[in-house]
Amino acid sequence: MLNALLAVDFPDVETLRDQATEVEVVGTCGCGCPSIDFQHGRGLGMTIRVNAGVQDSCAGLFLYTIEDPQRGEVLGGIEWVGVEDTNPDQFPSPELLNISPA
Repeated sequence: MLNALLAVDFPDVETLRDQATEVEVVGTCGCGCPSIDFQHGRGLGMTIRVNAGVQDSCAGLFLYTIEDPQRGEVLGGIEWVGVEDTNPDQFPSPELLNISPA
């Protein structure tokens, strides 16, 4: 999923693509949705870099970065956004997404 979200072009995407080669999932959402975190703790702010809507649905997800005091802008995670009573336990296939820079 991360590679699909970083396939679109936006300012500084190359830096984030480089980070993606070594990033690890360090946390998941407690509600059971597929949201994941790439950083422990809190950074300074959150910047949404990519939006992805699920085709024929009101659901979607976004890729965000945080500002780390020592490293600058870093990948923060992928957040699921749904309006249904239940959430999927994994992200949809990238082929089902309309992906665009934020």
